[in-house]
Amino acid sequence: MRVVFLALVLLAACSCSNVKSLELVSLTRGAFHSRVEHTDTEIVAKLDNAVHVKSSGKEDWPNITFRAVNGSWDLRGWYMVKVDLTNPGDDPIQIGIRLDNPYEKKEDAPQHAQGFELLDPGETRTVSIRLSTEDWVFSEPLELVGMRRAPGAELMDISNIDRISVFTGKVHGPHQFIVSNIRVEGDVRRVSSADFLPFVDTYGQYRHDDWLLKIHANDDFETIRRAEEADLAAHPGPEDRGKFGGWTKGPKLRATGAFRVEKIDGKWWLVDPEGYLFWSTGPTCIDPTFGYTGIQGREEYFENLPAKDGPLAECYSQCTWAPHGFYADKIPFTMFRFYWANLMRKYGSDWREKWIDSAHARLKSWGMNTVANWAARDVCHKQRTPYVANFFIRGNKPLAGSAGYWSKFHDVFDPSFRTTVRKHVESRAKEAKDPWCIGFFVDNELSWGYNSMSLALETLTCPAEQPAKQEFIRDLKARYGEISKLNRAWDTRHVSWEALQASKKRPDVSRAGEDLRRFYTKTADTYFRTVKEELEKAAPGRLYLGCRFAWVNAAVASAAARHCDVGSYNKYEHSVRYLCLPGGLDRPLIIGEYHFGSTDRGHFHPGLRDSDDQQHRAEKFKAYLASALDNPQMVGVHWFQYVDESISGRADGENYNVGLVDICDTPYPEMVSAMREIGSTMYEYRTQKGQ
Repeated sequence: MRVVFLALVLLAACSCSNVKSLELVSLTRGAFHSRVEHTDTEIVAKLDNAVHVKSSGKEDWPNITFRAVNGSWDLRGWYMVKVDLTNPGDDPIQIGIRLDNPYEKKEDAPQHAQGFELLDPGETRTVSIRLSTEDWVFSEPLELVGMRRAPGAELMDISNIDRISVFTGKVHGPHQFIVSNIRVEGDVRRVSSADFLPFVDTYGQYRHDDWLLKIHANDDFETIRRAEEADLAAHPGPEDRGKFGGWTKGPKLRATGAFRVEKIDGKWWLVDPEGYLFWSTGPTCIDPTFGYTGIQGREEYFENLPAKDGPLAECYSQCTWAPHGFYADKIPFTMFRFYWANLMRKYGSDWREKWIDSAHARLKSWGMNTVANWAARDVCHKQRTPYVANFFIRGNKPLAGSAGYWSKFHDVFDPSFRTTVRKHVESRAKEAKDPWCIGFFVDNELSWGYNSMSLALETLTCPAEQPAKQEFIRDLKARYGEISKLNRAWDTRHVSWEALQASKKRPDVSRAGEDLRRFYTKTADTYFRTVKEELEKAAPGRLYLGCRFAWVNAAVASAAARHCDVGSYNKYEHSVRYLCLPGGLDRPLIIGEYHFGSTDRGHFHPGLRDSDDQQHRAEKFKAYLASALDNPQMVGVHWFQYVDESISGRADGENYNVGLVDICDTPYPEMVSAMREIGSTMYEYRTQKGQ
């Protein structure tokens, strides 16, 4: 059975198909069959079916736009728009493509779609935009809710695309790129919606398709489980690993009994409690509660849901979290944990202990060494695999004027902020003393804003009694003394300091920018310093791993570097080879989340970074790890997540194919092969690179 299990990798790798393709824009040298428009760009060379474009970087979104010769493109029946892009420069650039409907279109449907990538120097990459969630669409309308991408849906009005733009991010300096092969690919079938519901089978899988290793009956769990157990026994994991997973063939450093960071031969490393070099890799969300979905109000989506008073009754629960989407105004609502139910079917009455044993054995076999964020505590506390701990700062006073994606920002100047941090750290006494605990992530993807004035501006829109606003005005009083001097500097008309305290107006950033940036920096510094101080008191020896940046700017990144042992980024890119801190700051970094997904095995959304199929996903995984190992500041990367999200969506609608295992706890063979390949050689690769 082990041979059957591993042979699937080869089967998938050998699959191929002839893809229909049509050129949308001819870039033949000297003769464009398109109307071309420029925003802060110019064509400096016309190549064979390509154009070399340069930009001064003076505007935020430089772009070159190609308009359809006959007014618009009708792309119905096609699956994906693709453009080949090259970065011929010396620095990485963010570059993307965008499709638009005419500006005069007024309907509520999305009027654009875009794909965006990071290109390393000299790299060529194909950037894609899917036109529909799969290679088929409904012939009749069927409204499906609660999913980021629902099956059978076109992602915008593709019958009337009037322009295709290639754009770069906020580079703020001269840069260049090459555009070639603007095309549309793939057939899209039209199918009837009459018999589509239910579309989720009793195991949480897509009901209307089949694929290798799909579960069709309860007996299949045992067959696949035995095959994997034989495979794990044959591949127990790399031999050159110590008790905590450190590299025993590498240099033996001072053993401190705790994880620490150290720079060796120009590269940052984690050092494990025994003194061995440690580079952290592992998945988040090793927890049976993941892989759930809301069923209330969508019961017709599901085939043969288990009885609520039957053997799987514990898999039903009430969900109280839904920050976005269909369920945001329906809390609490009934959900069903498909992954939990499948673990019960697979492992029997003592399923939890068997599943935990399996998770640790898998990580070791796959060449991974870390239980990453959001894991169940009983998984972490087995002391078999190093882990990271985490907590959210909750219960303190928020900054009322802030507008965070997940929640409002903290008022770090309110006394409740420090006391709340202290309470959370003290509640994690076991992790604080556990040598298997690498350290703590605190919070996740806070909305710091893209510029270094945002939180200060939001503070000024708060009520007069907001502690942060009172702190800001105390600072302004100390600097200006008299309100008249502030008015001259800011070009405002406040009659008194009390009037400024009561005002919720935003000042002109061109006049107040220096003060706004100063207070923003103070806010960021206070946040990280407070957390660091409380961690040092209650969890000495555990590393402070930062707040997992998703949205970040130079000011807050610099503040984090001053106080965190390791800076953390959730970085959904193809490469982090050139990721670094602003101003050349030399501190260790870790990736808290990244992933790649596909829609070739019963999924409708590939996640934040797309792949053509499972083999392509595995290749992108290896390339990402190699880019991180090449980066001298990087000390680890953590994959999001261990198990796929439900195809019908979690509470906020995410329904990504991003698991290392599927909803039935079956590993993806292509990913297993890739993880083993790079996991077994990552230490040699990192130490030899650049020598």
